[in-house]
Amino acid sequence: MQYRVPQFIEHEAKILGPLNIRQSLLVGGVIAACFFMYFSIGQTNFFLFLLIAGALVGLALAISFTKIEGQGLPTVMRNWANFNVNPKIFLWKRKQSPVFLSTERIKREITVKEIDKSSLKVKQEGKIGEMIKKIDFEKPNE
Repeated sequence: MQYRVPQFIEHEAKILGPLNIRQSLLVGGVIAACFFMYFSIGQTNFFLFLLIAGALVGLALAISFTKIEGQGLPTVMRNWANFNVNPKIFLWKRKQSPVFLSTERIKREITVKEIDKSSLKVKQEGKIGEMIKKIDFEKPNE
């Protein structure tokens, strides 16, 4: 019985044009913040508003759309921070285990040596060897 294997299961559903829900909320939140910031800062100091709004929109777009080797920017930044915080020295500490001497290995070696070698039959050549000889040494029928 054949089953269809689902493909592209790692992609999130697009809800607002080409944007998924996380991207829509992030970009919409930044646009809303810029809207309220315009009425609080933008009317008195428009240059400061443009500077802050540009930085916020650029950061939101970078977080939403930047992918590095198939991973989003928040995941890459989290991995980078974990790499820089965690120690990078790995020391191998050998576990000291007690040594048990046993005669089991010696007994096994003796039993292996006592087996009669003549009772074992080894076939020298198989059908593949015979076929190779036929191919190599027989004259072709012409």
